[in-house]
Amino acid sequence: MKIITLLSIAFLLIFNACSGSESEKSTSLKTGKYSYVISDSLGTSLVEGEMSVVNITKQKATGDENDYEVTGSYTITKNTADTSYQGFSTMTGGELKGYYNDKKKFININTNPKIADANVFINAFVKSKNLEGGWHYSTFRGTHNEGGLFKALYLKK
Repeated sequence: MKIITLLSIAFLLIFNACSGSESEKSTSLKTGKYSYVISDSLGTSLVEGEMSVVNITKQKATGDENDYEVTGSYTITKNTADTSYQGFSTMTGGELKGYYNDKKKFININTNPKIADANVFINAFVKSKNLEGGWHYSTFRGTHNEGGLFKALYLKK
């Protein structure tokens, strides 16, 4: 009986040690819903909506324990951008994908990851549970240099 108990304890210790190394630590970026505002450089609201950060997954390929891939989705609830802003023509809501570095507390989001050209990218820092930073419109030819401010308030998990 003692041998079975000792073997069981040894097995549990080894199993927990192995599974603990594979588990991901908690990050400053939280999964859940965020209310966001994309504005021009003066702070005038252009696009508002809600985004969901669904998965935050460790990036093993980079070798940096602080690197994560982020996936989720977003919707647009209010679009006040005038037609002079070319970048918002590709923002229709849907999938978002990005990368997050927990040490720097920095996230980069691609709002249209299914295409390579004409995307709005968001670069932000985690401040408490909220996100603050900027956005820019990227094209292959670089003919449009649009950008501005980005803010997202954490709503709930």
